[in-house]
Amino acid sequence: MVAQGRCPWMSGPAVCREILAALRAARALHPFSHHAYVLLPDHLHLLLSPHHGVCISDLVGCFKRAAQAGMHRAGLASSGLWQPRYYDHIVRDREDFSRHLDYVHFNPVKHGLSTHAASWPWSSLAAWQARGVYPPTWGAIPPEHIHGMSES
Repeated sequence: MVAQGRCPWMSGPAVCREILAALRAARALHPFSHHAYVLLPDHLHLLLSPHHGVCISDLVGCFKRAAQAGMHRAGLASSGLWQPRYYDHIVRDREDFSRHLDYVHFNPVKHGLSTHAASWPWSSLAAWQARGVYPPTWGAIPPEHIHGMSES
């Protein structure tokens, strides 16, 4: 999901905590399996699987509203945080899942925000490293299989 006008309002720990709280609030109302995330100043990526019967557009709308409300309550932002549309992709198989997982986690390096994916604090990469999926050194060099992937 992209910030309105690509405005880099998703910066700083307080804002990022509100975004993650909004994600938890949306998950409580529209259950999903949360696989990965990365929060960047002007956009975010989520890799999730909605549970049976959950409509992705309802889930995304709920998340955006919860984020807006959280930002307003915390005095961190006003209205118009998000672009109205979002990009979704149906993951086809394990290879596709792996590509998207790597893409999400490598995104801070791709955008020049970090020289190493593990040093970006607002990502699920550390949890995947703790499970042994990624080595500690992963994320300085783009994985071959994400070349050609784009934001939309």
